[in-house]
Amino acid sequence: MANVVAALCQLCFGANEEEQLPGNKYVVEENTIQRDQTEERPRGGRESQHQGQEGEGDPTPIEDPDPIQDVVVDPAVSYDDSLSGICTRLWELDTNRLQPGRDYEIDTQGRARYVEKGETPRDMARDPLFSWVDEDKLNSVPTFKAFISLLDNYSEKVGTSEEVTAEEEEENWTFLNACLETDVLQEAHKYLAGKDLVPEDEEGFKQRLYDLWFKLYSRTRGRMDSSGFEHVFVGETRGRNKEVTGLHNWVQFYLQEKKGSIDYTGFKSRGTDNYDQLITIQFTWNGNVKPVGSSFIGTSPEFELALYTVCFLVGDGRDTLNLPDYDVDVVTHRFGRYIGTSYPMAK
Repeated sequence: MANVVAALCQLCFGANEEEQLPGNKYVVEENTIQRDQTEERPRGGRESQHQGQEGEGDPTPIEDPDPIQDVVVDPAVSYDDSLSGICTRLWELDTNRLQPGRDYEIDTQGRARYVEKGETPRDMARDPLFSWVDEDKLNSVPTFKAFISLLDNYSEKVGTSEEVTAEEEEENWTFLNACLETDVLQEAHKYLAGKDLVPEDEEGFKQRLYDLWFKLYSRTRGRMDSSGFEHVFVGETRGRNKEVTGLHNWVQFYLQEKKGSIDYTGFKSRGTDNYDQLITIQFTWNGNVKPVGSSFIGTSPEFELALYTVCFLVGDGRDTLNLPDYDVDVVTHRFGRYIGTSYPMAK
């Protein structure tokens, strides 16, 4: 299950962030996260096959798959108790997931080239990644609607203190309440409570989720400038070159692309026959480069919240999951007691 989850995450977004694969560890000192290794330019003049997204690899392209059919799951059915087993269960329960060809369509176009930090990438995609998305569905499903309301609550620049208003805090709770009404979050709660990793009561579990994802912490100079939710789902920039970090969510990517803030420059890897729901890409965000980033596409906010939470609390930092449609690695990094990052990588 861990491989499946990671593969799912890699398909969508994320690149060159604090997040890295084993071997590029986070070093946490005085409330800051640093990488203990830096990305090296490929030898021999060839473009990198493994330019780091937070350490992601660069799989080969594949052919367009047939649209994935809806899955009907009986919530009473038992499942494998392994990490891969529960993640498969969460995938099957994600009935709010949008389906390729029916609810959206992507156009991967050309393979992105290697780019040094601070350089402007060569654009290998004239058109946007998303050809179209059924926005009526996004705006009618409670969890998607509540999720979208959170995306404008943050300053993208690491080092700028975040201020959470009473209205924004209420929006956070509204989102969690909507997620907890779904079978996906209820199944994750049951699984984690059964392992004594979260409170058994719903209010206690909801508070734990809030702390993991929305509690602010400092990535830079003691300023309360980040959170797990902001990094993974919204995205951040850091440093003099404004390196893009996080931003592993397809809805945020789509909305920013539609707004004109994101320029998709090509795919880095697809790593699976069903790349329509998991992809690794390159893009610029407000002119700032993310050389490699991955994410799921079409998945619901509650699924990603549940998947990353389960892998963070149960997994070992890089977990290989065997989902029904993908083999994926899910990468998670800890920031003290909180989530530093989490994203999928296609196998």
